[in-house]
Amino acid sequence: RNIMPDAKTIIVAVYPYLPFQQTVSQGYGRCSAHYLAYPKGKEAMKQLGVVLTDAGFEIKTDPPIPVKHLAYQSGLGKYGKNSLIYHPEFGSFITLHTILTNAELELDDMDSKEITDCGSCRKCMDACPTQAIADDGIIVVDKCLRYHMLSSETMPIHMREKMGNRILGCDDCQLVCPKNKKIIKQLKPLEKIQDIIDIKEILIHAKTGLKKHMSSIAEFVGYNYARPQKIITMAVIAAGNSNDSSYLPLLADTMQYPNSTIRAYSAWAVGKLGGDEAKNLLLTALGRERDLNVQEEIQLALLNTEECCS
Repeated sequence: RNIMPDAKTIIVAVYPYLPFQQTVSQGYGRCSAHYLAYPKGKEAMKQLGVVLTDAGFEIKTDPPIPVKHLAYQSGLGKYGKNSLIYHPEFGSFITLHTILTNAELELDDMDSKEITDCGSCRKCMDACPTQAIADDGIIVVDKCLRYHMLSSETMPIHMREKMGNRILGCDDCQLVCPKNKKIIKQLKPLEKIQDIIDIKEILIHAKTGLKKHMSSIAEFVGYNYARPQKIITMAVIAAGNSNDSSYLPLLADTMQYPNSTIRAYSAWAVGKLGGDEAKNLLLTALGRERDLNVQEEIQLALLNTEECCS
């Protein structure tokens, strides 16, 4: 009522998509197809909304209302133990959208007796790399990789180590789900993305703000999430998790990046790779660094290199 006082109907819809393959070659990042699909689903709902506005009705597309609960209530799907909505045909690889309207439309029959039909299956819980899915199906937000990828807060070190080569999103709980078996057989190949999300290429061109790369990257992660500093940040973390010391010269450059968060993560990544070269790079960085938070990251990274070398 606060959004539209004379609202009569909520239209709920799903936009299905195929997930990307998650096995990529060494040196490349991976991402979830969700972020590419969501704006397409949103645009489709806007087009549906035009039908209503042309008929003289008022609409609000994707207003701030609880879309997952509404999708469940409307009978579009049931909850999985990973808190996602599962559609009978498309599984959990869907984006959810709503239209609020003052058009009085005929309602579909709703079957919301069972909130979930997962039974005793725990595959999604066991597959979560950070054990972020509680036994009651609640997501423990500060354990969720996806949350930390999108958050502006500094990512805890133990979470960085769980990121692996992820650039955006985490589909682990969905990829093991038996309900998604039919969809997973249709995984989209990653040949193109392997040319685009090349960790070294991202780090090499970090100084330019990835000006020549962002439109290509946006084709896979979505334009809403194709932000240079976020992409560089995740590339730095992927480099730190690579166990490949050839990244050290590139991380030495990103330790001088204007953004302090990128400098901090770069120091962590250098320390994670370890070795004498890493130690020298960190000592040099400590001598010029003025940001207290970055200094602290460098000192922690130095401790890590000493532990690795001892």
